[in-house]
Amino acid sequence: MRRAGWLLAALLAATAGSAAQAQTAPADVLVSGPAGQITRADLEIMVTDLVPAADRERFWLSRDAVARVARSLYTQRALAAEALKAGLENSPEGAAYLRMIRERALTELLMQQRVREATPDAAAQERFARSEYKAKPERFALPDEVHVRHILLPVARDGSDDAQVKAEAHKLVDELRRGGADFAALARTRSSDRGSAQRGGDLGFFPRGKMAPEFEAASFELRKPGDISQPVKSSFGYHVIELIERKPAYTRPIDEVLPELREELLGKINNQERRRIWDQAEAAAQVDEAALQALSEQQQRRRPTR
Repeated sequence: MRRAGWLLAALLAATAGSAAQAQTAPADVLVSGPAGQITRADLEIMVTDLVPAADRERFWLSRDAVARVARSLYTQRALAAEALKAGLENSPEGAAYLRMIRERALTELLMQQRVREATPDAAAQERFARSEYKAKPERFALPDEVHVRHILLPVARDGSDDAQVKAEAHKLVDELRRGGADFAALARTRSSDRGSAQRGGDLGFFPRGKMAPEFEAASFELRKPGDISQPVKSSFGYHVIELIERKPAYTRPIDEVLPELREELLGKINNQERRRIWDQAEAAAQVDEAALQALSEQQQRRRPTR
């Protein structure tokens, strides 16, 4: 239904009598005013309609967000009541607009109902998820990764200072390997990669294929946490790299991916069922091409000339 559906909902709610609201338990009333009451049920319906499922948990944890939406719903109801008092729903434009919005809202309700009817129970969803996991284990395989930090020393574009920068990089390696210098502290003060320098040169975990080839090869050659590379030249300059951690390749276990596979199934059913319902109804439409052409030409003639 989205926002257009909520305009209709607010208009309908504005016409409701006070008797129904009188039966509402006080604890369920979230906002009240001259336009009536906004209940917990009202808010839950609106949130289901407007907030994506993946964001709802975070939404409900934010008291400010909940209060803001509740106030917004009350404001919408109050303004809808004003529209009714002004008789806007009785104008030709208003009646046509509300009819279109009502049809859109009813279409969405029908879609939701049909999707629910087509959705298998929890046991069937789990069977599907397990069969998908067994049939395509490669989907859940993760490559080996390394976690490194680096210090980057840039080289002039013309390469005139290459030998000097390379010598400086070797000096850093010596300070780190033999002098016990603090890698993070050196990265903060010496590295030209300012983004990672603020984190002590930390680049986090990455798999193969994400970094410059020379940098990647040197990173994956390091074996033990604390190992320091020789200076490595890339198009960015000379790098000194320290291995923090290695993460071997592995396949995510079934229990970890079950929720994702269930969501994938539900999304697929939702999309397929909505498309099936829409296509079935649309097949009966008979388009008057001549009328559409006449409308298009009429609208073009109405366009203002410059």
